[in-house]
Amino acid sequence: EGHPHFRNVKSRTDWTGEHNPDDRVGHGTFVAGMIASSAQCLGFAPDAELHIFRVFTENQVSYTSWFLDALNYAIFTDMNIINLSIGGPDFKDQPFIDKVNELTAHNIILVSAIGNDGPIAGTLNNPADMDNVLGVGGITPDGTIAQFSSRGMTLWELPNGAGRFKPDLVTLSVNIRGSHFKYGCRPLSGTSVAAPIITGVVALLASVVPRSARHALVNPASIKQVLLETAQRLPHGGSIFEQGQGVPHLTAAAELLQSYTPRASITPPRWDTSDCPYAGPVCSNPLFYTRMPLKANFTVLNGMGVAGRIHTPIWVPSTPHDAKLVDISLSFSSVTWPWSGTLAVTVAARAAAAHYRGVVEGFVVFNVTSLTPVNLASSYSSSYSHHPSASEYNNIDSQNNNNNNN
Repeated sequence: EGHPHFRNVKSRTDWTGEHNPDDRVGHGTFVAGMIASSAQCLGFAPDAELHIFRVFTENQVSYTSWFLDALNYAIFTDMNIINLSIGGPDFKDQPFIDKVNELTAHNIILVSAIGNDGPIAGTLNNPADMDNVLGVGGITPDGTIAQFSSRGMTLWELPNGAGRFKPDLVTLSVNIRGSHFKYGCRPLSGTSVAAPIITGVVALLASVVPRSARHALVNPASIKQVLLETAQRLPHGGSIFEQGQGVPHLTAAAELLQSYTPRASITPPRWDTSDCPYAGPVCSNPLFYTRMPLKANFTVLNGMGVAGRIHTPIWVPSTPHDAKLVDISLSFSSVTWPWSGTLAVTVAARAAAAHYRGVVEGFVVFNVTSLTPVNLASSYSSSYSHHPSASEYNNIDSQNNNNNNN
């Protein structure tokens, strides 16, 4: 209370039972400062209204029930953005998972740190590993992945499928100066630092949309779309499971948001197994006849409404020759909720590819319709990828029924 760095703290609440909203550890103050400090070590959005929820004791102990209470209050009070510079490996804490889904279904944008358990693969923290949450990893000042930054893929789907591509974005996380909980500034490292940077970016992005239009344009899916589609890949390598779509480009994202029309999209938009080292482990293990199929699990973002439907994805080979070389199986969530769904792609080489060495290309086409359009005066539908010609469709049907979804 009365910290000189903050000019717009609207509320402070304690959910721990200690009946004291003050930060005596410093982590929360630093995070808040990265978002909205207005003095010395400046935050990204100093005019943002801050609502501070204390969910950890002085001994850094917390319980799921405290988070559930705090997040219920966030829904009740119509928060816009929540930063969680916390996380854990338990992606089966179902009450917490359900509350995060409910939170984003109420159009609250959730940004979360992916964790500091790197460099081992498959170490993402929850809730940053959820597809309706912006999961943020960390990089060093020279643009390389921070060693401590947790890595994808997600583990929810294993062993029965492929994990999804995460993190979503990365940003600076090493020796960043932010607000001390008493006075002045101090350095801190970790994805707890990276997440509030993105939270500040999201607040700035929302501010470029006129207040009267925000309800129709700004939601967890649209913000994720504009940030991921304009992000810049790191120049010093790092796979998609380390850097996601790269570093956000605030100006480009703002320009895209200002011209945004609600639509559906998929992330990542392209799966190029020859794009190395970005493609990850498949770079050293290409597809060939008799090997196990390649699997990938994509996230479908639905910026048109909190709930929607995915209609019959199909794979369209780039050439008739490509259709003869591989079998493509598609499975998908028929409903997108909240704001997102999944599309799983399985690729197996046919016997015709036994002596083939080269690239097979194609694209997936599907429609998404919104069940709850964000602008209730109209309904939306969106197609992902471009529509193939009639001859392409006929070619698929005549080549092999396995090219349709199963």
